[in-house]
Amino acid sequence: MTKEEVRTVERGGLLFSFRHEEEFEAIYKAIFQEGEYDFTTVNPEPRIIDAGAHIGVATLYFKKKYPMANIICFEPNPSTFSLLQKNIIQNNLEDVTLVSAALATDRGEVPFYIGNPKDGETPYTWGDSAARNKWLGENPNAYKTISVQAITLSEYLTKPVDLLKLDVEGSEEEVLREAGEKLRNIKQIFMEFHGSSTNPANDSGRLLELLRSNGFSFNITQEGEPIEEQEIRKDDPYWLIIYAYRDG
Repeated sequence: MTKEEVRTVERGGLLFSFRHEEEFEAIYKAIFQEGEYDFTTVNPEPRIIDAGAHIGVATLYFKKKYPMANIICFEPNPSTFSLLQKNIIQNNLEDVTLVSAALATDRGEVPFYIGNPKDGETPYTWGDSAARNKWLGENPNAYKTISVQAITLSEYLTKPVDLLKLDVEGSEEEVLREAGEKLRNIKQIFMEFHGSSTNPANDSGRLLELLRSNGFSFNITQEGEPIEEQEIRKDDPYWLIIYAYRDG
């Protein structure tokens, strides 16, 4: 499939458009089949923030589970954002707000790193990032830098949020820290944490302490296995799935 080709498939009454088939299938499996973002709430109209919405697979999952949910989606990559728009429109989803921007510590513009096509093949886009992460590779030709708009999470935490899905590829700590005490307006967080030697600004220890200080308990999974905080293996790079919640 070349860079410009878009394929659309139907799954369970939903339409999904994508450019990279292998990437889509992996995301679909994790979310719809393995329940990566399965959460419960007594609110029939939950307010959800999907930060790092990508092409919208998680958003479609949330709307199928909670049809009356109000969702705000953030996606910085313009090419990926166009697919996000397409997937929301073609499924006739209402109460979904799309924001073409990255979450950062300040409003403005930030550099954003995206994969370069190789031999005419469509690059993966799930690792696109505003942080210089190890998995971008040592070869600067493997990725390119674009400029994207940036906004802050705190702007969107003026009222309660039932779920924050945070997948921002290495900017987790700075995004949450910027929100400050407004984090207390969030009831649950599903987060993919990304750590690497090239991105010391993102530290799992500091981040977990930030969650604790704002009243969250949390569960951690690494490589598919539940672990305790002291068991985190800080390979270079490493990933964690963190589910943060408020007791009671």
